Amino acid sequence: MSRNTQVISSISRKARLNIASVVFIVFIIVIIIVSINPIVMMINNRNKISSLQNKLNVARKANIELLALEKSLYDDEVVKQEGLKQFNIAAPGDKIIYNVNEIDKLERVSSSYGTQSDESAIYSNNNLWENMKILYYKEIYSPNS
Repeated sequence: MSRNTQVISSISRKARLNIASVVFIVFIIVIIIVSINPIVMMINNRNKISSLQNKLNVARKANIELLALEKSLYDDEVVKQEGLKQFNIAAPGDKIIYNVNEIDKLERVSSSYGTQSDESAIYSNNNLWENMKILYYKEIYSPNS
């Protein structure tokens, strides 16, 4: 009997086709899930690259402005003006203008070398030691109290 019988597979052709299609669909889903992470990383890296390029452009622009400023500072006239300004020196032939405060226009009660112990002493903008004497005698040293 075994010679005349033919073994037919236990799974039908339709079932094998369904199993193959399910395996193929599961394979496709696994590939999509695995490929999502590199795509997300690539998008994040692109965003980082674009932000870094913007920072680079800003830094380059600032660098260009600083180079232009540096070249302008090598001009002899600019160097001279900057030196005079930093050391508070006037160039020969320059006019010097002073702002005079209203308090400085008033006459002093006594000479600037004497001590002013009275209450009528006036502070001055251009005499530091006299101002310190006035402060001492008005605020700190009170002979009457």
